[in-house]
Amino acid sequence: MRETAAAPRQDLRSQRGFRSGWTTAFSLTGLLLGFLIDLLAPAIGQATNGLNLIGSGGISSALAGADTAVATDFTAMNTNPAGMVQIRGEHAGLALGVLLPQMRLRNASNDRDGENDPLVLPNAGYIKHLNGTAVTVGIGFFSVGGTSSDFRDLKTVPALGGTTDKTSAQLRHYKLAPSIAYEVTDRLSVGVSLGISYSDVSLAVIPNTVTGFETTGTCNRANGASPPGTCPWSLGFAPKYGLMYKLNDMITLGLAYTSSVQMPFSGGQITRNQLGIGKVTYDATVTGFKWADDLSAGLAIRPNKDLLIAFKFQWINWDAALNNPVVNLTNGNNAAMPTDRIILPYQWKDQYVMAVGTTYDVTDRLNVRAAYNYGNNPVPKHTVDPTSANITEHHIAGGAVYKLTPTLKLEGVFTFVPKNTVTYDSNKYGNNTTLDVGGSEFFATISYWPL
Repeated sequence: MRETAAAPRQDLRSQRGFRSGWTTAFSLTGLLLGFLIDLLAPAIGQATNGLNLIGSGGISSALAGADTAVATDFTAMNTNPAGMVQIRGEHAGLALGVLLPQMRLRNASNDRDGENDPLVLPNAGYIKHLNGTAVTVGIGFFSVGGTSSDFRDLKTVPALGGTTDKTSAQLRHYKLAPSIAYEVTDRLSVGVSLGISYSDVSLAVIPNTVTGFETTGTCNRANGASPPGTCPWSLGFAPKYGLMYKLNDMITLGLAYTSSVQMPFSGGQITRNQLGIGKVTYDATVTGFKWADDLSAGLAIRPNKDLLIAFKFQWINWDAALNNPVVNLTNGNNAAMPTDRIILPYQWKDQYVMAVGTTYDVTDRLNVRAAYNYGNNPVPKHTVDPTSANITEHHIAGGAVYKLTPTLKLEGVFTFVPKNTVTYDSNKYGNNTTLDVGGSEFFATISYWPL
């Protein structure tokens, strides 16, 4: 079950009976994916490097993101599209992830767990090598990342009235990724994923307290499935460029760059609790928010046919992406305050990620995996808040893949995220507020390789 480009070997091609299974499997994958897009649970927990998920199922999650120089399934489109050339014939895969975030906020007035509901992450893709050419094409749908938090019955500081209120954030980012790769030589390949991104956001910051606000109307995705409704949303162009070079039979190098994505959120509705007036509902747009660009370098070493060791080093440019986004409020339904603006002082720092992973073929059917991912916390202590809670640093992954049939593989990956704790002075909840964030994630991936 060696992780190579030619996983479905030529000696299996006589088993044509699986062709009809391929058609059925891919059709069901499409139907399920469509259903998930329409009725998607609020996506993203805390198994992240900043806002970015560390993996997207398959080999990507199994190696905790250390797959910049490894390409064995559809997730290559989301990590290094140049690796697609290693996949001959056709390949399709569907990965479903479940995140179980664990969050807690504590200080002299509060000791509250977050709602911590499970969150669902879909990823899927199809890759085809064009016979007789050096070109491989594909299309994928990926959960890129986001944030999720939901705290209720929090007591605010006396200066804000000592109210009992709530705070929550749901930011989700998905990408449809038509991709193409070209085999320049038998050692060098290049590729690009022309991602079309979609994102939306809902937010509640002590809305029942003076100066507080929340997205309203039909934007209420704090707990449960829902389309975007009146949440501010954005479409963007998110290309990823990749290069892969096979130094020799043992060592492969990879390089990938993801462009930043401008996210001018619009189409939203926000209600703000104005001093001396009460609640006023506005049309809302968000400016100054970008998804960060990043650069990854990878190394894959295969000491023998059964063992693979992979490394990734990544820079994520959060400093240029999340500084001080502005929520612009217009067309208020109270003439005393028709417009307003809210500055979100994120001021994130750049993040540096290191990941290492290994896979080992126990038998021809069973492969086991283990990995570790570290990324420094990009959220400055003075801007930490439950709505900006992507502060985890360590991720430990383990899993296995089993070949069910000559054409079907089933993979399970479990990721444990130890809690990271930050203590800060909050102007909403009080001094010496402690925020704990951690959790776990499980991905199940089924992949199909026609004979």
